[in-house]
Amino acid sequence: MLTSSRGLVPIAVVAGATILAPIIDRYVIRRRRVIYRELYNSKIGLNPVTLSDSDNGAVQADPELVRTVQLLEPLSVVVIRIRNTGSFDIGPDDWEHPLQFTFGRRVVWDARVSDAKDGLREVVRKGLEFFTHDEPTPDNGTARLSGVRALLPQRLSALLRQTDAPVVQAPQWHGVRLEQLSLKRREKFKLVVVLREPDDWRGGPLSKELNVTGRLSGGRIKDERKQRWLSWPVVTGAIGVLLTGALLSMLLVAVSRGSEPGCGNGSLAVRGSSAFARIMNSVADEYQRLCPGATVTTQAVGSVSAVRELGPLPAEQKDSLAVLSDGKAPDAGPDLVTQPVAVLVYSLVVNKSVGVDHLSGEQVRGIFSGKYTNWAQLRAGRSMPIRVVGRGQESGTRRTFEEKVLGTAEPGLSSDDCRTPARDPHAAVVRCERGTTDELLRAVGDTPGAIGYADVPAAKIAAAGGRIAMAKLDDRYPDVTSIDAGYRFWTVEYFYTKGVPENDSLLKQFLDYLRSSTARAELQDAGYTPCVTKQGLLDQYCTRPDA
Repeated sequence: MLTSSRGLVPIAVVAGATILAPIIDRYVIRRRRVIYRELYNSKIGLNPVTLSDSDNGAVQADPELVRTVQLLEPLSVVVIRIRNTGSFDIGPDDWEHPLQFTFGRRVVWDARVSDAKDGLREVVRKGLEFFTHDEPTPDNGTARLSGVRALLPQRLSALLRQTDAPVVQAPQWHGVRLEQLSLKRREKFKLVVVLREPDDWRGGPLSKELNVTGRLSGGRIKDERKQRWLSWPVVTGAIGVLLTGALLSMLLVAVSRGSEPGCGNGSLAVRGSSAFARIMNSVADEYQRLCPGATVTTQAVGSVSAVRELGPLPAEQKDSLAVLSDGKAPDAGPDLVTQPVAVLVYSLVVNKSVGVDHLSGEQVRGIFSGKYTNWAQLRAGRSMPIRVVGRGQESGTRRTFEEKVLGTAEPGLSSDDCRTPARDPHAAVVRCERGTTDELLRAVGDTPGAIGYADVPAAKIAAAGGRIAMAKLDDRYPDVTSIDAGYRFWTVEYFYTKGVPENDSLLKQFLDYLRSSTARAELQDAGYTPCVTKQGLLDQYCTRPDA
């Protein structure tokens, strides 16, 4: 579905529904919500222990103290916090059944309202009603707070007597009910209830039973401690967020696809720079995979010779050939059009046996001029002859090296095997040439004491094999981030065409593809910095005069 626009509408509908469902449930369907939480449910604090005035228990406590402890032993306290967490105020008419609390067989002795505003406290107190589990009778039914507290002194008096039978047989209430309860949004209060175990209790653990009933019209009553983190509103909301993410991904895919160039048909040859040949071949393969009607072939023949080949191309064949050049070709005719493709950074490479990981510009110029012929002249260690592996005159990489590093032309060809100056026994420098970047890297790796140069992505691949090493230049690592710091061995890879390609030609479509997000990502993955940014602008390094 992510690759088809037909999935946009159903995913948008489902995402909207799943996100809105819990919101509608809370603020439209069940707008009113009361949350309660049992904060405390335990004994008052005194235990039926043997009271004594000494550690060994020889002297017993005062009998009245023992009697008081026995009186308080079955007593317990329950504290319940009640809150309105809904989006609407709650009035007396909103209750289908009032909110009530029962405590099993425990008997309610007293209750009070705390942690409430004065107006709310009076509302709750007036509606606070005590009731029994038994069928109500004229003497044993419901009572208000004032009536319960009126009987409290009689209960205490009966319990404090020495006899076990109470003098006054008071009603026994087992629950409290909140009649005519009104709660504004975010209002809360605490209900404190004092309880005593039933008359037939003979010691042991106190009961902690608490039951809550009630029904709220258009809302719900929830135990705060039992609210599940993974509830259905959370699940549906999460699904909605995930679907929204999928929808955004689909839109991004659609936008990116809308900005991708179309497919051309026919055949196109791309020739030139061997330094850029590997990545260009990969880009061409990907384009042919996306566009089965297109055939794009690549060939590494060197930047200079490729540009010369493009110049005399007949007009009727101008859209069948394009060339790549490391840097701008100085002898390109006025009818050749350039397009910057990527920033191309180069590195010095040496055979691993050399034992050198950095060189200054002066040392490099001394090596290529014949001033230094042995590595022992440049670093401590054993003697090892210096052998230079260069590129031919058709190479754009060589032209960049001569312009940016040497400041002059490389010395003449003196060797074929890169080891002995068989071509020119009197040459000051043992120097051989190789036609492509890959051939140069193989020669450097095969020749002890060899030095050469290559583009950074190719050099990194070769260095991973363990036979060559990359060397810093003037203590700057070969990377695009070092350019601003003064690293000068770099250029821009240019795409040359004979005139402006026709709009319906394969050359025009392939050139547009080189600017697309797909090609940019492929260039970046290969270690190159694309000249065209994702905003469609030229990168700063591709517009510099020293590129």
